[in-house]
Amino acid sequence: MTQAVAVAPAENVKPHGADAARGPGRVSAPLITCLLVAALAQLPVLRPGWFYFADDSATQVLPMWYHLGHQVRNGTWPPVLDPDLLMGGNLAAETLYGIWNPVNAVVWVGVSFAADVGVAGIVVRTVALAAVALGCYLLCREYGAARWSASALATALPLTGSLLHFDAAKWPAALLAFVWVPFVWLVARRMVRGRTNAFWIFLLGALAVTAGNPYGLLGVCVVLAALLIEAGLLRRWAAAYRLVLVSAAIAAVVPLVYLPLVRTAHMTWRSTSGGIHNSGGLAPHLDDLLNLSMPTYVPAIPGVGVPAVYFCWFAVPLAFWCDWSVLRRRSRELAGPLVIAVVYLLVVLGPSEVWMFRWPLRVVHYGYLALAVLLAVVLAAGLRLDRPRARAAATAVFLLLAVYFSAERSPGLVTLRRAVLISLLIGLLVTAGLALYRARGSKPLVAVLQVGTALTFCAQCLWFIGGGADLQYYFPSSPEQMRENYAGRYEGRVLQIADTALNEPGPGEESREMWRDMTMGNAFLLSGVDGLGSYTGIGFRELTDVLCMRYDGSSCPAAYDALWRPPPGADVRLADLLLLDTVVVQHEIVPQPVVPEGWHLVERNSRISVLRRDVPASAGTGHLSWASPHLRVVSDVSDGPRTEGVDVLRSGGGAGRLVFARMAWPGYTATWNGSEVPAHAGPAGLLEVALPAGPPGPGRLELTWTPPSMRLGLGSAAGGALLAAGVGIQQVTARRRESAGAPR
Repeated sequence: MTQAVAVAPAENVKPHGADAARGPGRVSAPLITCLLVAALAQLPVLRPGWFYFADDSATQVLPMWYHLGHQVRNGTWPPVLDPDLLMGGNLAAETLYGIWNPVNAVVWVGVSFAADVGVAGIVVRTVALAAVALGCYLLCREYGAARWSASALATALPLTGSLLHFDAAKWPAALLAFVWVPFVWLVARRMVRGRTNAFWIFLLGALAVTAGNPYGLLGVCVVLAALLIEAGLLRRWAAAYRLVLVSAAIAAVVPLVYLPLVRTAHMTWRSTSGGIHNSGGLAPHLDDLLNLSMPTYVPAIPGVGVPAVYFCWFAVPLAFWCDWSVLRRRSRELAGPLVIAVVYLLVVLGPSEVWMFRWPLRVVHYGYLALAVLLAVVLAAGLRLDRPRARAAATAVFLLLAVYFSAERSPGLVTLRRAVLISLLIGLLVTAGLALYRARGSKPLVAVLQVGTALTFCAQCLWFIGGGADLQYYFPSSPEQMRENYAGRYEGRVLQIADTALNEPGPGEESREMWRDMTMGNAFLLSGVDGLGSYTGIGFRELTDVLCMRYDGSSCPAAYDALWRPPPGADVRLADLLLLDTVVVQHEIVPQPVVPEGWHLVERNSRISVLRRDVPASAGTGHLSWASPHLRVVSDVSDGPRTEGVDVLRSGGGAGRLVFARMAWPGYTATWNGSEVPAHAGPAGLLEVALPAGPPGPGRLELTWTPPSMRLGLGSAAGGALLAAGVGIQQVTARRRESAGAPR
């Protein structure tokens, strides 16, 4: 006996081409989808606290974007080095900020003009999430999904737990990398079908790689490998060959971005030596992923108090009503998303650390992108209305189990009440959607799906945003307010001896007022204070060993004593080698800091003591902090962050040394009167230049810094661009040849 399958009349499943893309809704459907996502992205802002100004976003990314924007406006691009930030100044090796990406530079400049970087951050996130929605929509359409199903999934994807609560809220640099992945996939798939030139794959792939986030690079690799399999299954060998070549061209951009990190890693705490570990950090389990349609499900991951593995409310409830045979019928055409979904499932469930990749939760939404494509295609094939009791029972069982697992993961009446309410809402939405589908076909179903997405997201914002486990920081997001607070207080080069806990939430107003005296990470970049502490993901081991500094610029009590004694290999105090003018000491770290000779106390309150040097040390533009006794410094001028010139008058003929308040990152070149001399790590990891013996008299030292292997990286990237251009030209030539040979 055959089963009846209800399919809307106009929704036959065929891979849409140029003709199918035309008609009503071609522009309005994706536009409305993007506007809806942009509107929903504002809901977290309505809750107490800064959802988009927390954790690394507040202390690392947004202040640095503001700082980099000013550098670009002053004519520095790419900004590969900032010596004043010490450990966090090697921007080429950090890779995080995507210094080679021109779109990132536009973002920095926009943030630098903002009167409030928190508001600027909201704008950036809104545009990025809308771009993700657009990429997902176009990708679903590319695989033959209907407009209504593509819109429903494109709206849901940017609101998934891992993307919204982590990349968007905490790690916006990772969000900017993910934005490019659906577009790389889109143009690569169109090239396989012969509708796009291969050079566009290289252009978008290069933007994804230069975004600086390794997970974006991994996404490009997985997408191109999956499409290569898809092209092979479709027996499109010419397209597969072009895809291999353009993939090699994109790979040629990788050395430019990541070789400085590899060449610098031996001096840092960020190892690139590899290894596989299973610490369990931010690692979901298979039973977590089975609850991807439960908006209140919080996985049992330490430190996670939000629906981190949530995808969309209708994925599983409607799965029991879908015609999954379309995947079998179109298995070759859908090989790409199938492979990508499987690969990312294995990555998410695999070890929590593999080489430089850690925290599998960070790639969940990459797999959900593939799942969104598959689900959009399946929904477009129509819902099955046969055996309604069995399908309804399956949906009900899922909702009951989802309630159980939500309450089991976070026991409590509040959790149970939320789970029951949201399950009842989903049940009503599914019932309404099926009734509307039976009466009017598939297209109107999008209204129910979109309304359900908005309602469930509103519930998530109400229950999980504002007062959650996210790290909140209370310093202002207004640069003007920060500058007014610190104006005239902290002069010259400033080092803060404080602990990261100073700005964490605490009882009373005391924790909210800490920022008036101290900040963490890169926050001083908003204030105009020349602070040496900064947020870094790589560090510099020799300096951290002396000052026990951590990634966010905080330190331990021993750091204060270390400032006032010579480090190994030096004859003067570390504070002098660093050219410090002001030292801010948190009383919780050092209750009664002793004022050393040559310094005086200028401010003391219940939280801090502020010490200032009697005679400023950093009045000039250069970074030279110490010279051998027989070397008299005539001038020390730094024309930019990467260059410095020192004129010296020798009173004796012996060898000499010069020490700079710069970290000795690999890449420095020093010349003495035109001849190269050694430049290496000296006391506390500061740059030291050894001068050879010679007759008394004047001499000039020229100091320059270039990221390690930058010439190799630039040459490799240029070669990749030429290869991609050649592939694109060959594709155009072949198409013209085929057109000329075709019968008229």
